[in-house]
Amino acid sequence: LCPILEDMARLLFAFAALAGAAVATEQATGSSICGDDPTKVSDCNHADLGSCGNACCVVEVSLPAAPTEVYARLKEVLSSGMDGTFEYVTGGDPNPGDDLRPYKISQPKNFQFIVQGRHNAPQYKGEDGDILDFNIAARGSGSSLRMFSLSRVHGALGDAGQNFKTLSFLLENKQFPTSTDFTIVHGCGKAVV
Repeated sequence: LCPILEDMARLLFAFAALAGAAVATEQATGSSICGDDPTKVSDCNHADLGSCGNACCVVEVSLPAAPTEVYARLKEVLSSGMDGTFEYVTGGDPNPGDDLRPYKISQPKNFQFIVQGRHNAPQYKGEDGDILDFNIAARGSGSSLRMFSLSRVHGALGDAGQNFKTLSFLLENKQFPTSTDFTIVHGCGKAVV
């Protein structure tokens, strides 16, 4: 081969390798991760700074499905790992379970279920993964789903929008019924008084 064609072949090979590495990196980090440049990722525009001591986000949505359906779908999504970053968490001593219906809690809401999960990011996973807490209450013929994400690792004052991104990613999952409203309750970059 002539030197020019050899140089072009090397450049094409290098470009293909870089493109492959970028795709592999995106697949490895999952689509629920804000990543190194949150400004280029959708829903990472609600950066929080210490609303719960560490960064956190609390949102509430109304769903047109019954609490039992919302619970089943949420548990399924967390258990599936979805994009490889989510986990369903249970246990503890005592292990109270997720079903609150036997307790007949009606105030301040008609609580039906409580769920815990974890969201893992490349640098923070397992015990250091973000903590996810959910409660599901009956609301008319549908449900109210309160979602909470807390940056777990010590000293995570800021989150670059990751907690909001995690919760919005769960809602965008096609397994959930369409939300009729979406309200930021606390954190998520909302001004703290």
